[in-house]
Amino acid sequence: MSKENLKKYRNKIDIIDNKLLKLIQTRAELAFKIGQIKSKLDPNASLYKPDREADVLRNILKQNTGKISDKKIKTIFRELIAACLSLEEEMKVAYLGPEGTHSEAALINKFGSSAIRISSLSIEDVFRKIESNEVSLGIVPVENSSEGVINSTLNSLADHNLKICGETYLDVHHQLASASKINLNKATLIASHPQAIGQCSKWIEANLGNIERKIMNSSAEAAQFAKKNKNTLCIVNNLAIKKYKLFCQEKNIEDALNNQTRFLIIGNESIGRTSKDKTSFLVQTKNMPGSLLKILKPFEKKNINLNKIETRPSRTLSNSHDFFIDTEGHQDDAKLKLAIKEIQSAGASLRILGSYPEDS
Repeated sequence: MSKENLKKYRNKIDIIDNKLLKLIQTRAELAFKIGQIKSKLDPNASLYKPDREADVLRNILKQNTGKISDKKIKTIFRELIAACLSLEEEMKVAYLGPEGTHSEAALINKFGSSAIRISSLSIEDVFRKIESNEVSLGIVPVENSSEGVINSTLNSLADHNLKICGETYLDVHHQLASASKINLNKATLIASHPQAIGQCSKWIEANLGNIERKIMNSSAEAAQFAKKNKNTLCIVNNLAIKKYKLFCQEKNIEDALNNQTRFLIIGNESIGRTSKDKTSFLVQTKNMPGSLLKILKPFEKKNINLNKIETRPSRTLSNSHDFFIDTEGHQDDAKLKLAIKEIQSAGASLRILGSYPEDS
């Protein structure tokens, strides 16, 4: 290719970039005007609407036939939506800290870089910050594809009267890092969150043998610990490596190839219906034969698909069980309303944790 052709294509890109900039600013002006109208109609309501965002992204992805993947297009438009929202409303989102955790990475993935990220000491602390109106929303991990559910999140959902407003999935890749480059056979300890150590257990056994494992409250805390201690390894993400200036010893040491963590968006807002929704329930029943069947039967009769069910002894009622259930559909759907009524009439205690757009 000649230099003339190269210059020609670059000039075309420059013209497109200028058009994009003008269109982005026009979009921002329209979003700002919509925000002003919404503020007058309901001054106390949040301008962040996950249902509207979900519909926008789904419509955009339907039209995506180019070389850039759906995942990257979604990231670009989420960043654009967040930037427009920030013109009208300060979006504060709490996450499990410190800085550099997978929770922070999930927050950026979901809300873009415009959101104000508020680090929290624990998952319980995320819920408390929302209740005290320190933040607009919170993001918490709820389950990992290889290690299962996060118990502290389920406990917090049961203990606090907040709503699930959305969900997001994060592809989880674990990096082996240290303060500076070291020979792995000289390492004396490996530190991380128990979920991260569990997700890399086979790699650790194969490459580090019976090295001492130190459990930390988060992978970012493990990064801070490794930074200060010689011959110490940590399992972290790329965000933590960059934040704490660590040396990456090995990349992608997770045992499962498709390692994902599902995160829930927690808040106070009820979310409207979209083209594809989920509803989460907490159902409590007495511990007796047939209790679970009575709960599940109405879903089967109404042909409602269950995405997930998690069972545990109730923390509030003796000789009872809690069932955390995710179903397809919105709580305002006619058949889901009938199923809810039937479960309640059978004597079970049912609380809707939230209806929200399904992430994919």
